[in-house]
Amino acid sequence: MKRFVAVLVMPLLAVSLASCASSPGADANPAGLWGDKAQGSPWLELTEDGKVAGNDGCNRIAGQWSEAEGEIRFEQLSSTKMYCLGIDPWLSSAVTAQVSGDNMLVLDADNAEVGTLKRGG
Repeated sequence: MKRFVAVLVMPLLAVSLASCASSPGADANPAGLWGDKAQGSPWLELTEDGKVAGNDGCNRIAGQWSEAEGEIRFEQLSSTKMYCLGIDPWLSSAVTAQVSGDNMLVLDADNAEVGTLKRGG
């Protein structure tokens, strides 16, 4: 009888444990708003279909994004080139990004950190 119960329970236990286990960030979807759309604030919005739009606080940003091996890659990113006093255009130099929880670390072509955006509303 004990063997019969073990044969029935073990597969159920294995399935239950497997459904709870996941790799870090596996449930994190980078699509959505990063930053704050308030005037003068940097932000990016990543859509499910791979498009990105944003603003560095002054200049509009547009392009595409993809994700591979936990890294976000910005492709064909373009930006307007208006001069705005007191605005740091760091976001327009984005090439890749890494997401950890509600923070997006933005990196440039030299893999140097250029800034961080928080997940928006």
